[in-house]
Formats: sequence, C-alpha cells, structure tokens
Amino acid sequence: MEKRILLGVDELTLVLSLVDKAILEDLDEWQEKAESMISEFAERANLETVFGSQKELEDKCPQGYTTGYQYGDHPFYFAVAYHPLHPDMGVIIKFSAYSWSVYCRGNSTNIRSFLKAVESDTYNLRLSRIDFAVDYQNWDIVVDDIYQNLIAHNLEIRDFKGRKNCSTITAHEVNGVADTFYVGSKKTGTRLFLRVYDKKIEQLQNQGFRMEEALNTSSWVRFEAVFKGKYAHQLTDLILQTEDEKIGSLIADKVSEKFRFYDLRSESLFDFSRALLERANIDTEHLRLESPRDNGLIGLLLHLVNGSGLFSALYKCDEVWGAKTAVVLLEHLYKLYTEQYEPNDDVKGWVKKHKNSMKGQSFEDDLKMIKVFRTSYSKGAADDFTDRGIYNQ
Repeated sequence: MEKRILLGVDELTLVLSLVDKAILEDLDEWQEKAESMISEFAERANLETVFGSQKELEDKCPQGYTTGYQYGDHPFYFAVAYHPLHPDMGVIIKFSAYSWSVYCRGNSTNIRSFLKAVESDTYNLRLSRIDFAVDYQNWDIVVDDIYQNLIAHNLEIRDFKGRKNCSTITAHEVNGVADTFYVGSKKTGTRLFLRVYDKKIEQLQNQGFRMEEALNTSSWVRFEAVFKGKYAHQLTDLILQTEDEKIGSLIADKVSEKFRFYDLRSESLFDFSRALLERANIDTEHLRLESPRDNGLIGLLLHLVNGSGLFSALYKCDEVWGAKTAVVLLEHLYKLYTEQYEPNDDVKGWVKKHKNSMKGQSFEDDLKMIKVFRTSYSKGAADDFTDRGIYNQ
C-alpha cells in the first residue's frame, strides 16, 4: 500500500471573551452578554444546521463552568458553556475529535475557515487548546520500537534548534509492549505534550468512527501534538494568517518545530520526521514563551491565602483574645520556622531547580499579583483559575 501522511486537527477548545469587560455593571448583565455571545457564535458557526437545536448540556460541563449547552443529540461530546459568576472565564466552546470531524464534514470547512467565520466585533476569540494530528498510514512504524529506542537512548527528540527534549516519557504497555507513549505531562497548565499511538488498533478495538478507514490500511500510527495556553493563543493568530491550502503545511511545521526524532547512532533524522519536515513548506513565526515565570511559588502563596485556613485562624485569635493577637501568632510561627523547621529533600530539590531562574522575578510583583487575585475574585473563582492552569500560562 502507498505511504501516506495525513495532517489535521484532532480536537480543540475555543474561548470567547468580552471586548470591554469594564462595561459590566452586575453579574446579571454578564449572563445576558454570555447568552448573546453564544447566540451569535452559534449563528456564525451554523451549529443548529450542522448539529441540531440548542438544548441544555446532558453531559458534564467543561471544568470550572456551570451553565452549558449542546446542539442536537449525538454520540460525541460538544459543549458551549460559561460560569454566571465569573465573566473573566468567558464562554468556552469544546470540540471532541469526533464532533470536530463531524462538524468539518457537515459544514465543509477547516480550522482556518471556521475561525474566520466565527470572528466578531462583539467578542474576542482565541484557542486555549488545539491538537495537531500527523497520521502515518502504511509506513513501517512500530510504536513500541520508537519507545524502546527512546528509553534506551538510541533515539532522541529535538526541537528546530537542535535542543534535546528533556520531557518525561511514559507509556501504556500491554504484556510489556507499548501501544501508546507520551512525551511530556498531560497535567493542567502544561503548554505542550506529544502522544504517539497505534491509531489502527485504537479504531478497531473501540469500533471508532474511522474504523473502515483503519481496515483499509496496513498500518496507521498517529503523532498527536497538543498545544495549550500561550502556544494555542499564538496558533490562533498563525492559523488566521495562513491560507486555507497551506494549513497542512502549518501543522507539519509546528509539529516539526517541537518534535524531531533523531537516530543517535547515525546522527540523522528518522525517515518519518524527515518526510514531515519536507511537508512543512511554509515560513511562519516560531512559537515562543516570552518572560517565562515560574509560578509554583505563587500557587503555594495563593493556597496560604485562600485554602490553608491561615486567615481564619488569625481572625479567630483576634476575636477571642483581642485585636493584634494575630500578630503574636505570626511572630510565634516565624520563631518556630527559624528555630525548628528543617526542609525535606523535595523542598531542597525545588530550590536547587528554580532558584537561579526565579532570581529575575520580582517578589514584590508576586505579592501584588496575590493581592489582585484575592481582591478581584472569590475563593471559588481563584480555584477555577488554578484548576484551568491560568497561573501556568
């Protein structure tokens, strides 16, 4: 069978936000705005024609959101949602891989045409997640072979500058054979990770919506690059700036930019990486993270403020024993810290890893950021933002 490389979008999440948040006078007005944004988006996206009439979401809302809608009744997941108490979270539109495929077929569109169609002067839009899929059909690629060579250090993943990817590599193994492996973490807040798996086995075992296609291939391995946070934000602009016929080249370019597989024995690109690089016949800006900030410490400090019970303890002391008793408690805690606290190996390891990079951050700015979050959002809102990885973007 003829070798093929198919390039596409697997799943995506889009967020709509108010153009001018300052005009909101109360939360009731936000709900009206959110419903209006949803109505306009649905009309621009042609949702009711493709999927069916709007109804309340029967499945779970995306994490952190509480008011959700679906369109029609389908076996796939598609949701439009917002939180009536938190305008800053905007309106989220979440396509699963299945729903995105059905939508593209039903609306004869691609990712760029879709984004262009739903643009509006009444709301801002940007991707918060997009998965680029590279399918190698009828290639002599075995997922377990790649994984075993990676952990044996015969194979190395590098970026476009030749820098080694040092991300953790994990695998799903059955009887000692990996049918899926991951490069990087899937945790909330992660901007980038790669999933490599046997797409043919997945479709046949799960009787997926592309099972017939799987039956007509001798092999099918997928490299799925997941871009989130700031990377997804930048890809929103890059996709809109790219001509429809070059979207495939953009996908090949961005996956090749971050993940190139090198054979260390011959010091050369593997054939599948070389072939993908040849498909990336486009000149675009590289994805970047400007002024990176390590926010692990900020998250800890926010926990002290919002979730640890420290403030409630200070309040109780003042109420029971009089004003300023909280100061005595804080002084006592500081004395315990200086005289008795011994950091464990995890704490020492964190300091060793982050100290140099964090010296360039302003501690005063971090304190100001904590104050802003404390005064601007309720505890629930701060927790929502932490869960969704806003601090890590």
